[in-house]
Amino acid sequence: MLQKHMLDGFAGSSAATFAKDVNNAIEVNFWLSLLLFASVVVPMLYFAWKYRADKVKDEDISNVTHNTLLEIAWTVIPTAILMVFFWYGYDAMRILRTMPDEKNSIVIYVEGSKWKWRYEYPPNEKGFVHKLGGAYIKPVLDENGNVIKEGGVGKSALYVPVNTNIILKMTAPLGDVIHSFYIPAFRMKEDVVPGRITKQWFNSDKIGEYDVECAEYCGADHAYMLSRVVVMPKDKYYAWFNSNEDTPKGNYDKTPSAILQRYGCKSCHSVNNDKLIYGPTLSKRVLTKEQVLDVIKNGQHKLGYAMGAMPAGLLKGKEAKEVAEYVAGGMKGKQPAAFSTCSGCHGQDGKGQYGTAPSLVSYDAELLKHVFKNGKEGMYGKMPKFPYITDEEIQIIAEYLNKTK
Repeated sequence: MLQKHMLDGFAGSSAATFAKDVNNAIEVNFWLSLLLFASVVVPMLYFAWKYRADKVKDEDISNVTHNTLLEIAWTVIPTAILMVFFWYGYDAMRILRTMPDEKNSIVIYVEGSKWKWRYEYPPNEKGFVHKLGGAYIKPVLDENGNVIKEGGVGKSALYVPVNTNIILKMTAPLGDVIHSFYIPAFRMKEDVVPGRITKQWFNSDKIGEYDVECAEYCGADHAYMLSRVVVMPKDKYYAWFNSNEDTPKGNYDKTPSAILQRYGCKSCHSVNNDKLIYGPTLSKRVLTKEQVLDVIKNGQHKLGYAMGAMPAGLLKGKEAKEVAEYVAGGMKGKQPAAFSTCSGCHGQDGKGQYGTAPSLVSYDAELLKHVFKNGKEGMYGKMPKFPYITDEEIQIIAEYLNKTK
């Protein structure tokens, strides 16, 4: 009964073809470990009771120095048990680590980054590539397991057909941290390492939805790095796969709030208030005085604008402070003479001269596109690239942020 509860608590039902092999290894290890534990503790307790000090005199105790049969037994029996441990563990690991032929499998690329999972499929028959993933919100359940509030599976889920070999090629961006792709119901877990490709596979024989979690502590929102595997009938899967729809349920919600949530923006940025989380607050005022001074001091060379890299130290001292105050104030009032150093690239109005340099006054679509596509590094740390985001989604975010105050 204890073993049954342990396995039942181990993420519910087994939903992958190799899960039973992992379960067998766990079960054998559990019972043999219990047997070894009992073989040591039970005799220890018995002898402690039988030969306690008030029952045995010192002169009655003999000095036993050798017992060949006992010594053979306590060497051979544990060794045999360890070989059983090894065999079941090796057999389960061999199945888990023997990759099926890619020609007869679906290969999906997985990226884990703080704090979301992303999935890129092979091109379909029209040449369209499905790119899914993003921040996932678990549904809210009552004490009876009934859904009170729907979660945000949507575009953050991994959709696969039933009874099909799925190979996952996984990595994390350089500069990120180690994650671990864990599907409890499949008994499957594999580390996801920056700059490396790790592989895992599964074949699910049960239609349903299964939790994906990160099993390697990766920072503040580690507990919220969630996703789902949705195992579908083959006909429904391929009908979706060969379409241009975001998900099998249709195109995903493209409201500004949904997009910001999906790409994990809200994990680091607040919107419409001055609360600093990990990155600057997103509002109509793009830059603070401290941010402007930081860029003037250190330059910026990773956004990929036509004007090229901004050199460090173009302004210093009083001139730098005057420009920083002017830009942070929304470029209102008298323009400092030193701003002429900036206007050569950013324009007299600070709007970036039709996208050839970053805008200093708003989150225009061109600025966001460069930030999302190239990533950004500044005084708050490093923001990763977001290659999955579409131009349409960037435009929606830009329009939304420029309406905030």
